[in-house]
Amino acid sequence: MAPRTSQFDPYRTFKFRVRLDGAIIAGVTKVSALGRSVAPNEVKEAGDAFGPRHMPGMVSFDEVTLEQGWSADRTFERWANQVLGLHADPGGAKGFKRTVFIELFDLKGNAGSPSGSPPLQRYKLHRAWVSKYVAMPELNADGGGVGICSVSLRHEGWERV
Repeated sequence: MAPRTSQFDPYRTFKFRVRLDGAIIAGVTKVSALGRSVAPNEVKEAGDAFGPRHMPGMVSFDEVTLEQGWSADRTFERWANQVLGLHADPGGAKGFKRTVFIELFDLKGNAGSPSGSPPLQRYKLHRAWVSKYVAMPELNADGGGVGICSVSLRHEGWERV
């Protein structure tokens, strides 16, 4: 089979960038899938011999996990700590819900420079907040792996913009 060479190849997922409140988050190496599901509501009508019908009900959105190589960048840590501040001072933790953009580029797009080509697709996560933060990876003196920290985000919906 011939290799895929199209610049609009839908299976290439390595050219992306993540923005948090307009600033590019450096070193994000992996973003989990965006998903949503709609729960069915059962509706029963009197005299209907065929049984209940189903209508769309409550919408739920999957958590999004961002992984970043272990670095000196403390953006995720500060954001996670801001959410923790809700327990200490519920009135003092303002702005812990943030807007997150995930931008996808074609093979020729330069995601690393602001003057590069525009993204092919851009997704906006509405009012995201940190639900899980892994600050330090598992340490293993026998391994040669790269340290990865991760942050899981709950959000109130996403859209393609």
